[in-house]
Amino acid sequence: MTTAQEVKDLKEELRLLKAALGIRSEAERVAPEDRADFVPHGSDKHVAVLGLVPAEQGNGDFITYTSPRTGHTYRLEDELGQFMNFHDPEKAAHLTLQQKVNELELKPEVPDNAPPIWRPRTA
Repeated sequence: MTTAQEVKDLKEELRLLKAALGIRSEAERVAPEDRADFVPHGSDKHVAVLGLVPAEQGNGDFITYTSPRTGHTYRLEDELGQFMNFHDPEKAAHLTLQQKVNELELKPEVPDNAPPIWRPRTA
């Protein structure tokens, strides 16, 4: 018959083995919002991650896009460098800018039947 002390020792050994492998319990996991690499949707960090820069409307030096939803105007950080191999780089830059602004402003909706959010393990 196994004693209570042997069970405790096995439990501690298992906990140490899991810790060595980077496996954490649910209580030890960190919510995505509390992680250092979390970028809130629509935040200034999100703007930077998308490669957007706030701009003034009517600035002729850059291709700009003004959102019809919010009225904010943005430009691409690297306007033409990534589009130089396109037939019409300015058109490609304008379409990409419009897509990025839409991604910034339209928060994705979670369906009612969606599974719970994935909680990554922190190392």
